[in-house]
Amino acid sequence: MNQISGVQPVLQRSYRLMLLPAVIAVLVFAVLPLVGMFVLSFTGFDLVKGWDTGFTFDNFTKLASDKRFINSVWVMLALSVFGVIAQVIAGTLIAVGLEKIIPRWRHVRGFFVVPFVVPHVAVALVWLSLFTPTLSPINAFFDLFGITIPAFLTTRWGAISAIVIADTWASFPFVMLLILAALQGISTDLDEAASIDGATKMQVFWRITLPLLKPALLMVALFRFIETIKHFPLIYVMTNGGPGRATQATNYYAFIQTFQNSKVSYGAAIAVFLFIFAAIISFWVARMNARLSDA
Repeated sequence: MNQISGVQPVLQRSYRLMLLPAVIAVLVFAVLPLVGMFVLSFTGFDLVKGWDTGFTFDNFTKLASDKRFINSVWVMLALSVFGVIAQVIAGTLIAVGLEKIIPRWRHVRGFFVVPFVVPHVAVALVWLSLFTPTLSPINAFFDLFGITIPAFLTTRWGAISAIVIADTWASFPFVMLLILAALQGISTDLDEAASIDGATKMQVFWRITLPLLKPALLMVALFRFIETIKHFPLIYVMTNGGPGRATQATNYYAFIQTFQNSKVSYGAAIAVFLFIFAAIISFWVARMNARLSDA
């Protein structure tokens, strides 16, 4: 017993030493930048003018009257809501198709995961070429038949739709994998009993599978909503915030204020708003997850 009690402190010190690099990395790359962002948001720091004022709340009061900021919030919500709806529908249909409707296609699941591992910048470049009429092979194909496809990136809703399509293509595998995992937990006895009673595969899906998937669908939708507020790579590469300000989401507007207008403190205030918004959604996700676990 004495030997065991003597070894325990040594093991505890070893565990702490092994955790030390991770703790230092989190402090340097996460905590310190976050603290710096909060501090800057309460100052008047400008890359051109320097420290214009001391601590102030002007940056946050300005947000309420900044029409470009309000527009950026609406753009962010439009991209997030439409993107989540498209991703959940696409991921769910593919997951159900691979698992329930056409089970012999299960071996091609890995093919559907490929878009999820492609960097968003590469995704943006691919879809930019597809939505550029002079470069798109799709436009070239329809031109052979005298059909002209409108340029998506030149209109407000066209540009928003282009970003939603690109993000859906890159992110639906995440939804598909989680729904596949949820489908594994549904007993096949329910499907077999419904089939014996004469139910078609579509009726089984609407009456049995979909209701049982509701908790998983809710959680994956909330997780994807948090993730979709980070559309920066797609916006920067595909539309550069245009046409006009049609796709200037909140994080892109923070980039403009910080690096193009040199208003670092105001950009930090916008980033703080995004952080608080994401934190509220994350807290809601945690509460919903706890309720679903208790149910």
